Amino acid sequence: MNVVFRTTNSQPYRTPVSAPRKHTAPAATVKGDYDTVNIRRPQAAQDDEESFARILARRAAAQLGSGASQERVQELGRRVADGTYQPDAQRIAGRMLGLS
Repeated sequence: MNVVFRTTNSQPYRTPVSAPRKHTAPAATVKGDYDTVNIRRPQAAQDDEESFARILARRAAAQLGSGASQERVQELGRRVADGTYQPDAQRIAGRMLGLS
């Protein structure tokens, strides 16, 4: 089977149009002729965010307490090494979220 495509209209769908010429400014006027955009947060909003972060850091540090005793750490290390340590996922998640 031989297929031949032939067009019935010899004119293209669109007539070609030349692109408009770009306007270029003389080199002497380009220097320093531009807009400047400065985006800044208001100082009050920045201070609020910093103080909020400080409050969270103080609360987290206060909740840490003194830590675990050396005996507790050794006991947990022994249980992990023996394979008898079973962590409570619900309790860990609750402590991470600050619920308990």
